[in-house]
Amino acid sequence: MSLREYRRKRHFDQTPEPAGKVAARRHRDPIFVIQLHHASHRHYDFRLELDGVLKSWAVPKGPSLRPGEKRLAVQVEDHPLDYATFEGDIPAGHYGAGHVAIFDHGTWHCEGDPHRQLAEGKLVFTLDGEKLHGEWALVRTAMRGRQPQWLLIKHDDAYAADMEADDFLDEDATDERKSTAKRPTKRTAKHAAAAPPTRRAATKRARKSTATDWQASARALPGARAGMPFGFAPALTMLRPAPPSGEDWLHEIKWDGYRLLVDLENGKARLRSRADLDWTATFPEVARAIEALPVADACLDGELVALDDAGRSDFPALQHAIEQRATADLRYMLFDLPGLAGMDLRGCPLHERKRLLAELVAAAGEGPLGYSEHLVGHGQELFAETRRQGLEGVVSKRIDSTYRSGRSGDWLKAKHAHTDEFVIVGYTPPKGSRTGFGSLLLAARDEKGGWRYVGRVGTGFDQATLDSLQRRLEALARKTPTVALPAKLPFPTRSVQWVTPRLVAEVDFRGWTRDRLLRQASFLRLREDKPADQLEPPEEIG
Repeated sequence: MSLREYRRKRHFDQTPEPAGKVAARRHRDPIFVIQLHHASHRHYDFRLELDGVLKSWAVPKGPSLRPGEKRLAVQVEDHPLDYATFEGDIPAGHYGAGHVAIFDHGTWHCEGDPHRQLAEGKLVFTLDGEKLHGEWALVRTAMRGRQPQWLLIKHDDAYAADMEADDFLDEDATDERKSTAKRPTKRTAKHAAAAPPTRRAATKRARKSTATDWQASARALPGARAGMPFGFAPALTMLRPAPPSGEDWLHEIKWDGYRLLVDLENGKARLRSRADLDWTATFPEVARAIEALPVADACLDGELVALDDAGRSDFPALQHAIEQRATADLRYMLFDLPGLAGMDLRGCPLHERKRLLAELVAAAGEGPLGYSEHLVGHGQELFAETRRQGLEGVVSKRIDSTYRSGRSGDWLKAKHAHTDEFVIVGYTPPKGSRTGFGSLLLAARDEKGGWRYVGRVGTGFDQATLDSLQRRLEALARKTPTVALPAKLPFPTRSVQWVTPRLVAEVDFRGWTRDRLLRQASFLRLREDKPADQLEPPEEIG
């Protein structure tokens, strides 16, 4: 077990939380502790001692003593054993800011091997605490989220009751507990960005009152310097067959959506595509959520996605939402923070930028903003798990890397499907009953910066795509060849209609031939967010 992630998120010279260490195994029953945490979202932290650390889950509604009632438990980083006695206030601007109080503590045990049960996704255990007793279960779900999602369930025994954790709190509890009853609910937080002018004015006052805290936190990061990098160009990934190994890398789920860059300047958000197109008016809900953040200035980097019922990013659903202008349910998954509160953070280590970003997103409450969680090390295991769950792949980043625009090798991607983006340079006429075009001719950047023919794609189109793409291609028609073609082709070169290389297509394919042509290519979609002049030579893997 490791406390590296726990320590990375905290500055122990500024927070009263214990730094701790992995404790040696002691010959006694392991302890448990439940802490009531008044963070940006009030919740209970449920912790079980195992292997010298506290395995930890955040339980938003707290444990229920009703047999069979399921309570969401989101697994978080391991905590040190010293945390079992921690009570106090985590300062504003720090990870988990808010009041922490011990709700219950005692010992726990389970029949069988707890390591195996956790690995298999079902831990059955018995609690012997001051408030909670009897048999319980933690069951991992198939729900997709930024962190592993479990369910905490009370089994039916002599200790089951028609009660829940909040019922144990005294009427004359501390002011901190009383204040939670008046805190905004998820429902009110969701609509905060669309509040009337009087409420928006209050939001601006709150932003101003906390700006110094965020600036102090940003200034404290190693490598921070004064000034905001508005208009920053995005850091880009390089394709690899598999994630790198070692704890020098962190790994994130690869989201399948549109890259979205944000400049929040003096409380006004500007949303930009990877090609620097202004998307502010296209995604007004995201813009309002950014403007409701407790800072006046920020530079943000992330991916705009549509999530299905299982929490997976769904690119066709994203495109449909944009076409129908039904963007209210889209999510902006944030993974980097190049600037904050007047400070340029591009020179800071990645893990420090992400720690501060997590705090900022947590302060946003319910809404379209999400934080893209990561795993340190274990890239191969995460890659295998994303395959099992039907996800696109993994993005790996050097843990201590600065934010460098373009492709530096600090950000790598590994995908399960063999896909890449190529520019469309021409098309062939349709055959039989097909309308529009027969196949698209594709090209990639060569080593000298020109275009090299890589083959054609003739499958993967529905009729609507054929019709709309044909109209766009006709507008780009040209008479002279865009690229040189090989001597031997399965179609007459005189039949090709050449086009200006502007539209970028993403295709799925089965590798490369010896002639460096695509094998069994199938069209996936147009990449509206990727301009042709930003394409790099492809990684010819496999």
